[in-house]
Amino acid sequence: MATVDDILDELGGTGEVAAALDCPPSTVSTWRERGIPASRWRELVTLARRKRKSEITFEVLASLPVPAEARA
Repeated sequence: MATVDDILDELGGTGEVAAALDCPPSTVSTWRERGIPASRWRELVTLARRKRKSEITFEVLASLPVPAEARA
């Protein structure tokens, strides 16, 4: 897992992640450009565990590069 796109795609894509986290798909879609907020990491790791995606961890989320759009 190297990017936010990789993680979201591995978890089923924007729509599926949004449904699982009970948030609008537009919110998850924004993460692809701005990065995943740390406040959502616990939910994503929990979702990953439910989907048996043990490679998605807090450490992986913390190591994701910050998109240029988020730094501007």
